[in-house]
Amino acid sequence: MEKYRPGASMFEPATYRISILGTLDKKWSDYCGGMTIEHGLVLNQYPMTTLTGLLIDQSALIGVLNSLFDMGCPIISVECVEAR
Repeated sequence: MEKYRPGASMFEPATYRISILGTLDKKWSDYCGGMTIEHGLVLNQYPMTTLTGLLIDQSALIGVLNSLFDMGCPIISVECVEAR
């Protein structure tokens, strides 16, 4: 039986995309690990913010998620876009 080997390691850099409900000011980019902040709509009516960027490992990802949680931002999705 072959072991499952994920494409991304939790200890290596990867590009992540995080979507939250609501509008997060672009000034929060540095607080969120330097991620790029873009605004859009979900279901064509609710404001949504997408943060995209390279994080050094999954502990950095958890740090960004904790920051968003502390600010009261409802997280819609988290995805690994590209593993390095």
